[in-house]
Amino acid sequence: MGSPPTALQRVARLYLLLGLAQAAHSIEEMRTHLYEFFWTMTGVLHSYFPGFPQFRWDPDTFAVVNMALIAVLLGTVTFVAEGRGWALRLAGVAAVVEILNGTAHLAAALYFGSYIPGAASAPLLLILGIVLLRELRGTSALFR
Repeated sequence: MGSPPTALQRVARLYLLLGLAQAAHSIEEMRTHLYEFFWTMTGVLHSYFPGFPQFRWDPDTFAVVNMALIAVLLGTVTFVAEGRGWALRLAGVAAVVEILNGTAHLAAALYFGSYIPGAASAPLLLILGIVLLRELRGTSALFR
């Protein structure tokens, strides 16, 4: 039996899982047309915060942005595994972004009282983001 994974190996595995979870989340968002729901969601925000713009997203632009995000996450796993400082900081930023992403989807589902696009996979982003951030903080990897 091998030795237990190092802190850096755990961080790299969690970061890879977060990237794969984002890929699944993006698929859910595309299949359920989150880009169309933006008008409704930003309209609610605009009603509370008049300076917040109400907007729609073109499906192609939404897809490209999501694919770029996934490419960055999955494309930097090796650098995180190598312990490169910039990649570990990126992993920390990604963890925070996915915590906010998951929280926003779940909050919107609660607000609207029903499923909203992306809500099914949101808990996975939230949990993985929290665990990754905790692991990064525990290893002081963000401060190297």
